[in-house]
Amino acid sequence: MTAPHVVLGGGTLDGGTPPGGIHDGGTADPPNAPNAPNAPNAPNESALWLAGRAGLEDAAPGDPDALVRALLADGCAAEALRVVACALPPREGVWWAWLAARHAAHAAAENATPPKPAVTEVLAAVERWVARPTDEHRRACWDAAQAAGLGTPAGCVAGAVFFTGGSITPPNGPFVPPPAGVHVTMAATGALLAAVATDAAHLSETAGAFAEQGAEIVRRLGGWDAAVAAARQVFDAQARDHAEASKPPKLPDAPAEA
Repeated sequence: MTAPHVVLGGGTLDGGTPPGGIHDGGTADPPNAPNAPNAPNAPNESALWLAGRAGLEDAAPGDPDALVRALLADGCAAEALRVVACALPPREGVWWAWLAARHAAHAAAENATPPKPAVTEVLAAVERWVARPTDEHRRACWDAAQAAGLGTPAGCVAGAVFFTGGSITPPNGPFVPPPAGVHVTMAATGALLAAVATDAAHLSETAGAFAEQGAEIVRRLGGWDAAVAAARQVFDAQARDHAEASKPPKLPDAPAEA
């Protein structure tokens, strides 16, 4: 099997209908992404932040594109996908990973192994959240992920949805925001699982196609600097919210001694 074909103008991983309208097969734009020209680059700062977020502190990134290409050339598919995931805001990052998981399901079907109903449902659940990211759809993704299994590409992507925001406790429990960046780790893992499931013998080629698809979404967000700025803003907000929620409750003042 050859690696998936990437059509940059249409944003598709598998040669099918461009996924931009996702729920209706419409235009190729990612959700809420302007078709802006690339912003002026300050690549070193963006690349250094991405390398740090991806756990690649010893890398000499140069610029984000060069960092991803170098990782793929060195056979570091997981790390390359992690860098791409770190550069995308939550909704776009989930959409990217969903495309990879959907491609893996289509590849399995082409090999006479149609996806199980739970996988079909979890892909549909993620698609509903991307089209309309309500808390109800977010929690439905978690339920679907449990049914499909977090070890599957689609299940892992649905798990990423759950950690994009909201509370990770049951609906009637206290509000506990997710730790910062968990959704990024799960989206990247879902894309990697999809690359393995598609064709483990050509992992680098498949991961490279997925990474290029992510880079195309980055370009549609206005370039690496614009995408990283949006992703970084979300990460910093999540970190603040989680730190605040994790503080121990303030104890009442001790009574004054007589």
